[in-house]
Amino acid sequence: MNGTKTIIRYWKVGKLLHVVAILAFFIALQSYFVLQDLDANISYSLWIMWLLIFICFFNMSVLAELDGYSRFQNYKQIKDQIYLNGYQDRLLKPLSKSSCQRAAAILASEELGVRDSTAKYFYVKGYRWYHVIPDFLFRDPLLFFTPFFWRTTFFAPYYKSKVDYENLRLTLNNIIVLKEEKSIL
Repeated sequence: MNGTKTIIRYWKVGKLLHVVAILAFFIALQSYFVLQDLDANISYSLWIMWLLIFICFFNMSVLAELDGYSRFQNYKQIKDQIYLNGYQDRLLKPLSKSSCQRAAAILASEELGVRDSTAKYFYVKGYRWYHVIPDFLFRDPLLFFTPFFWRTTFFAPYYKSKVDYENLRLTLNNIIVLKEEKSIL
């Protein structure tokens, strides 16, 4: 993939996650500066409070970016699956778990020309734009503390696309141009 296009797709897949990461980073940075400015005579509990704010928001920014990276891997994988197998509802079911996974599937299907079918699938399943909290939090909140959750949410393995979409488009455009040239002759 082209570097600039990859960055744009990376941003589009995890817009909400990237915004959260940026905001959390700036809050962590501000709390770090507050910690630096506290003098030695300040109460110990106030210093601990600012340290905890720094740690929480810094960790939030890191986890949001790890989640964004994992959603980008989901995006590449579902794009390959839809392209190679055609649109099928069963391909989308594993990505129904969270808003970010649904956004990755919708972006991938939009680029392949089947966005309406994908959006309709999620709509029929009852998902709307405001369903941001992942489904598992309602069914099994303790899943958050399992290695499976952490591995799939924050540490998804790198997925190398099986299809080179940039060169594929060039090839398709060349075929169309060749057909038009033959019809002129």
